[in-house]
Amino acid sequence: MPSEYIMYLSILLVGTLAIGGISATMVAINNTMEERAIEVNLENILQSITKVIHDVKENGDNQVELGATDLSYINILAIPEEIQEEEYIIEVTSTNTSYSLKASLKEDPEFFISVSLLISPDTITISGSIDSTGNAPKVIYIFDGISSSILLAN
Repeated sequence: MPSEYIMYLSILLVGTLAIGGISATMVAINNTMEERAIEVNLENILQSITKVIHDVKENGDNQVELGATDLSYINILAIPEEIQEEEYIIEVTSTNTSYSLKASLKEDPEFFISVSLLISPDTITISGSIDSTGNAPKVIYIFDGISSSILLAN
């Protein structure tokens, strides 16, 4: 009789451990999928802003070539305020050879995605940042008669 009791307890323990292991695995998979969804969504937003920046630069440069002496060209963006219930910030970073856009979560700045703009700092100045919860995020092309710049702003 005691051996049967120990056998039943052993089976119960093994079943409990199996259920616990499966639960832990499912939680880990769920967290990984949420992080991956945030990454993909942020990258899609950065790619669309990159396209807008290139379009604004091209349109602004064309107007300067046609003789504009003072220019302020604005393109208002439509971006979501949250991704997976997370707010984010988009900012311009630069190296000696190129500019990049970097999107990071407000609550976890260590989590970020970066996309290169493939625009040289020698040709134009690009700066600024966009807060996902800010009013009317926009990309602004500015030409003051001497130099051109692009500004990201809310």
